[in-house]
Amino acid sequence: SQGKLLRNYTQNIDTLEQKAGIQKVLQCHGSFATASCVRCGHQVPGDEIKDQIFKQEVAYCKACKTPSPPPKSKAKKRSGYHSSDDDDDDDDDDDESTKALMKPDIVFFGEKLPAVFHQSLKEDREKVDLLIVIGSSLKVAPVSDIMHQLPNSVPQILINRTPNHQMEFDVQLLGNCDAIVAELCRMVGWELKHAKLPGGTSNVPEMETYTNEDGSGAG
Repeated sequence: SQGKLLRNYTQNIDTLEQKAGIQKVLQCHGSFATASCVRCGHQVPGDEIKDQIFKQEVAYCKACKTPSPPPKSKAKKRSGYHSSDDDDDDDDDDDESTKALMKPDIVFFGEKLPAVFHQSLKEDREKVDLLIVIGSSLKVAPVSDIMHQLPNSVPQILINRTPNHQMEFDVQLLGNCDAIVAELCRMVGWELKHAKLPGGTSNVPEMETYTNEDGSGAG
C-alpha cells in the first residue's frame, strides 16, 4: 500500500476487496457480509443465513419477539356470499408483509443506495485528485454518475477490456486489467506482488512483455 487511496467505491457484493486487504471500501450496493430483519432491523453475519439462501429457503428473524403469523386455513367456503370473504384475502397479504424475514444487506433493483454513498461522494469530491475506473461498463446509476459529480480538473482514467464510448475519459487503457495495473506499478517503481504475475512481482523486466489473453501487450 502506498497510502494514495482516498476511497474504493465498489459495485461488487462479494466482499472481495476486503479479502484482498483493502481498508477504505464503500460497498455501493451493499454486500452479503450481513443480513437484516425487514421488520425489526436486527442484523446478523451473512453466514448465518447462507445455507438457507442456497437451499432457496426463507430465513426468519430469531430476534423478533412476535412470531411470524401461521398460514391461513384453506378450508372450503360455504355457499353464499359473506362480507368477510374479501377480508380474508386482505388478511393473507397483511400476514405476508408482517413476517420477520431476513434479507441480505444488498441493494436490489429499484431500491435506493444507502445514505453513506451520497454522503461519502459529497465529501470525497472536494479531496479527490484522480479517478481510476477498473473493469466496469458503467451502465448502472447512480454509481455510473460518479465521474460527472467530480470537478473537471480531476483526471479520469478507465482500465477495461473494451472501450467506453458513452463517457469522456481522459485516458482509456484497454486490455487485461491485472496486466495493465502491474505494468503501471512497474513504471512508477511500485512493487506489486501477486502469484499470477511473472516472477510473482511487477518489478521484473519480463513485465514489459506480459501479454493479455487476446495476445496484445500490456504496455
